[in-house]
Amino acid sequence: MYRCGFAQSQEAYDTAVNELFTALNTVDDHLKGSRYLCGDNLTLADVCLFTTLIRFDLVYNVMFKCTKKKVVEYPSLHGYMQDIYQIPGVAETCNLEAMMDGYYKFLFPLNPGNIRPIMPSNSDHHSLSQTHNRESLSASSQSVQVLV
Repeated sequence: MYRCGFAQSQEAYDTAVNELFTALNTVDDHLKGSRYLCGDNLTLADVCLFTTLIRFDLVYNVMFKCTKKKVVEYPSLHGYMQDIYQIPGVAETCNLEAMMDGYYKFLFPLNPGNIRPIMPSNSDHHSLSQTHNRESLSASSQSVQVLV
């Protein structure tokens, strides 16, 4: 996303955006048959991808010109994001308003007018809380348990 947003030429942007969406397509295809990136268990790789996906439609799609597609348009990626968001304790760490403010109000060089776009309703907490049925991809079909 950052290579797209900070590209200094059309050629650099085109290369970055095509690589980004090729990667998203690959991951979406992989997640059609796997609950998480590495199978049935949530790993650090999932946490890292989730933190990118949760910001994607809200920020990267608009501000960094990653506009070919939104995460909500990828059935497996969107369901995967919903699955992780619904793990007990995760939603409470995802302040979508603060995420948007962090990019649109405080990154002055990228948004000198501090204009925060109005986002469609499918980018909100309600959308992330809808049923996803991804647990059916796990061999054990059990929900994730978070150990503290």
